[in-house]
Parts: sequence; structure tokens; C-alpha cells
Amino acid sequence: MKKDSLDVKHVIHVALVLLIISAVAAALLGFTNSITKAKIAQQEKQTNIEARQKVLKKADKFTEIKNIKAVAKKAAKSNSGIVNEAYKGYKNGQLVGYTVKVSPKGYGGEVELLFGYDTSGKTTGITVISNSETAGLGARCVEPSFQKQFYGLSANNTYTVAKHGSKSSPTQIEALAGATITSRAVTLGLNTSDQVYKVISKGAK
Repeated sequence: MKKDSLDVKHVIHVALVLLIISAVAAALLGFTNSITKAKIAQQEKQTNIEARQKVLKKADKFTEIKNIKAVAKKAAKSNSGIVNEAYKGYKNGQLVGYTVKVSPKGYGGEVELLFGYDTSGKTTGITVISNSETAGLGARCVEPSFQKQFYGLSANNTYTVAKHGSKSSPTQIEALAGATITSRAVTLGLNTSDQVYKVISKGAK
């Protein structure tokens, strides 16, 4: 009986110690989060501003299109879930284009992309904001040699992926070698952004 009594006390002691450690750890995590949350949000905001300026260089001011989820459902239907946001870009108060952000699923997860358009419906740029693709393969989607294919494309076309080295049409995107899934994801992002552009640009000022 004495031994059983001692074991119970030991268990209670260990449980209390673990409870205190957990409480302290949770408090520290909460404190750290409260300190870094605002900084992370500010950094993300700045990253997005720079990305918009990169894909639509003419613009010096951007305004967000508020009802983008409803627009995406109308424009992209089954792919509307990958549409994150869209902005109008202005230069000296004049509308000069749009940006559309999408997150299609690649090989390693979502590939966050931003496309820019001028007012005639031609792409003015692409940037990969974030990705988890395989180094040396899909992660090469950030390289200029791949991204240059996405400049000056008409939003009126639908683009497909051609195997590396076999592109035969202006409406084909040549895949990265060994990274067809990533290439298809980026191309899906383009086609979806094109659909969104066509809706938001109607009658816009």
C-alpha cells in the first residue's frame, strides 16, 4: 500500500511539472506571436506591393478590386478557388492595367503567382511570390528563361503545355525539363488569370 501511495504522488508531481512547462511554453509562444505578427503582416504587404509594381511597371498606384471571389466564380468557374486577389493599376490617375494573383497547385504545394496586364489584354509580367517546388526542377519556375514565355500573351487565348523542346505553337508554354506538373500549374494560373482579367476589365475606368 505504501509503495502504491508513493507512485501516485510521483505521477501527480510529474503531471504538475509537465502542466507548468506546457503553460510556460504556450505563454512564450503567444508572446512571440504577438511581437512578430504585425511585422510579418507588414512584410507580406510590402512583398505584394513590390510584386504588383514588378508585373505592371507603368502603374504608380493600385486599388484592390473588392468582390474578387464573386468575380472569380463568374469568370473561372471550377478554377475560381485558386484566385486570391486582383488590383487595378493607375499612372497619374489613368488606368494602365491590372494584376491578378492566383495559387494553383504544383508538385510540392501551392504556387503563388502574380500576373500583370495592360489595358489591351496583353500580359505585362509574371512573378512567383512563393512556391514549395522541388529544387532544380519545379523551383526553376522563378527563372527568367522560363518566365519570358509569359510576356506579351493575349488574354483571349487558352494556353497549353508542350513538353520541353517540343513547342510548336504560340499558344503553347514550353515545360521546364523534368517539371511538367509545375509547368502545368503556372499555365493554369495564366489561363485562370486571363479569365478574371476579361471580366474585371469590362467597362473599367
